[in-house]
Amino acid sequence: MNKTASRSVLKKLALLLAICVVASFFAACKDEEPEATPVPTAEPTHQAATLSPIYNIEYDPEQFIVSGSKLVEYIGEGGDVVVPNDITVIGASAFAGASKVTSITFPRSVTYIEAYAFEGCTGLTGKFNPPNNLNYIEDFAFKDCTGITEISFENKLYAFGEHIFEGCTGLQKVVLPEKFLDANSTTVLPAYTFSGCTSLTDVTIFKEAASIGDNAFENCTALKEITLPDKLRELGKNVFAGCTSLETINIPKVLYLIGGGSFSDTPWMKAKIEETKNNIAAAETEKKEEAGYITVGQNAIIYFVPENESGDVALNISENAYSLCEGAFDAVIDRLTSITFSSGGRLEFLGDNLFRGAVKLTQITLPSKLKTINDGLFADCVNLETVNVNSKLVSVGNESFMNCTVLKEIYLPDTITSIGDNAFYKCLGLTKIEFPSSIESIGNYAFKDCENISTFIFTLKLSDVGVQAFDNTKWYNDLSVYDEPITENQFHIFGNGVLIKADIVNSDIVIPDNVKSIGAFTFNGWTEIKDREFYGSKLPKSVTIPEGVTRIGDYAFYFCENLDKVFIADSVTEIGEKAFYGCSKIESVKLPATLTEIRDYTFYGCTSLSEVVIPETVTSIGKYAFYNCYSIYELEIPAGVTEVGSFAFTGTPWFQYHNEDLFIIGTTLVKYNGDSEAVLPDTITDIAGGAFENEFTVSVKLPASMTVIPEYAFSGCTALEEIDLSGVTEIAERAFNGCKALEITVDTAAINVAEDAFANCPNVTLK
Repeated sequence: MNKTASRSVLKKLALLLAICVVASFFAACKDEEPEATPVPTAEPTHQAATLSPIYNIEYDPEQFIVSGSKLVEYIGEGGDVVVPNDITVIGASAFAGASKVTSITFPRSVTYIEAYAFEGCTGLTGKFNPPNNLNYIEDFAFKDCTGITEISFENKLYAFGEHIFEGCTGLQKVVLPEKFLDANSTTVLPAYTFSGCTSLTDVTIFKEAASIGDNAFENCTALKEITLPDKLRELGKNVFAGCTSLETINIPKVLYLIGGGSFSDTPWMKAKIEETKNNIAAAETEKKEEAGYITVGQNAIIYFVPENESGDVALNISENAYSLCEGAFDAVIDRLTSITFSSGGRLEFLGDNLFRGAVKLTQITLPSKLKTINDGLFADCVNLETVNVNSKLVSVGNESFMNCTVLKEIYLPDTITSIGDNAFYKCLGLTKIEFPSSIESIGNYAFKDCENISTFIFTLKLSDVGVQAFDNTKWYNDLSVYDEPITENQFHIFGNGVLIKADIVNSDIVIPDNVKSIGAFTFNGWTEIKDREFYGSKLPKSVTIPEGVTRIGDYAFYFCENLDKVFIADSVTEIGEKAFYGCSKIESVKLPATLTEIRDYTFYGCTSLSEVVIPETVTSIGKYAFYNCYSIYELEIPAGVTEVGSFAFTGTPWFQYHNEDLFIIGTTLVKYNGDSEAVLPDTITDIAGGAFENEFTVSVKLPASMTVIPEYAFSGCTALEEIDLSGVTEIAERAFNGCKALEITVDTAAINVAEDAFANCPNVTLK
């Protein structure tokens, strides 16, 4: 063999041996031809594994779909399943509905279980052994695994999500890790963790738990006894509701906050009430009220048992009480006439909705140590006239005084920073509000329909005002009332540059330089100028939003029908939903360079809009964002856009003229124009609503990894007859709306189907 031929053979051998990573052959080649250099391969080798992940995982393609190191979907026939080596993630819904799987063996490499991964694996029975090195478990991971009787986590988790064992009706025993590795997760047992586990009798909660989420043990009807961790301080709402066998609850001394309904229908609570009734009967006359309080933990009052079943009730709260929990006065709420707190008491917490519907309550002086007026605290107290505040409150919660129609005044101390949504909605008796110097935000509808408020005194820190926060107040209506008709535009600016309202008489508008935020609905009134609400002023023709403005609120320019020019400074980072909805004369818009999201309905019905410059920073375009923008013939979508909402471009010529088989933005299928039998590639992860709005698609094969069919995905696909739903776990609203030719039977036990998912589909059967 000549030298040239020898080198040619050796190079081929070197290439083959590098791919196979056979050390003995490589050594032989090196000995025979030391100067030869192995041809590099694009495939990762074991030697390179320390620098990049190993993705050449060996697996049976008839059992698994694998992407990288994630097990995307199990497609086998069931039985005893062994997860391939080197898999690190069990993907979302990977085994969902695999009812014939009887056992699963994990390699040590698995560290992450995604949402719904084993949902509905009813064939799993007996003790379930999670992966040894598991760190994270996402929401609903083991939901409705009805055959599992025991789960023990011997490792230390970083975190786990909500609902993970919900509906595991066969689950009898659970041992959670003693503590979590993530400092932010060490204190929380998430909401709905064991909800509906009707066989659960033995559960060990991790020692570090300081909070248990809403409905965590709801309807665990076999649970007779539970010991709560020594450091537990808070219980959410309905935690043990419906635990009809729960007789013993060992409560730690530090527990101080308990949500409404947490002990409803438990024998423990019923026994407490009976015990309290006996104590009342045995107590001296002057101590009968005191005997009526049921107190647990750190002097938390969870319930009050009245001496009599009728008549008015006036209460005095002991100075030792630390919290009054939601639902504490439910038995007397419609009879409660007054409640008095000790001036030197320890009371710091009043639960959500505590006095909601106390229709006989006329006045109250809040505890001196109270910091938060919780959500719904005095809602629907229709006779409450006076609230005395002598504490350092920091916030007023959502609906806290909603429908307190005769409330005359409220003192807001200088420590308050926020007022929640609907906080004073329809407080007809209020006439004046002086905001504290510390106030920064006011929620949606906070003072809406407070018709008699004629004065709001604002401070410089106020920077965020919600939707219709002051609508239908005398103050807001009077902003546009002048002794003489105005001849130039007036801008009503309050707080830290918040534009609350504008009175427009000139067609050219320049927002003042001192405006930093445009309140929601600021310009909603422009649609009504034709009816002379603003003294016969013309609708605006142009708007300039100057540098310094950072936010344009929801509906801010809603139906400004004569607005044809908008100039937006790059300081604007947020444009709200429906901000330019129905602005039919706008012709061009250059969106600010810092914008990351175009929200739902932003330019809906902007029929003259022909030029839109979308910055490269945008990653998400909401549903109906450019719906019926009839003049858009050209549109550049930034490469970074990964999310596209339903019907985002429907009605635009640009969308209509996209005739490629698969019109994809990012990984979202926006429009399908292919064969009548659609086979979607695995690169597609989402389908935008309206993508199949056609009359020619007869059948669809979804990508293997797609488990959720989004809203309106096949809406209007009138010829669709067949679709393979294997692997699908959820079908969203109106996903198949109007698919009149579709003839399938859908198992609602395996698939979560929205109520109107198959609207106008006469041949679809749900079982």
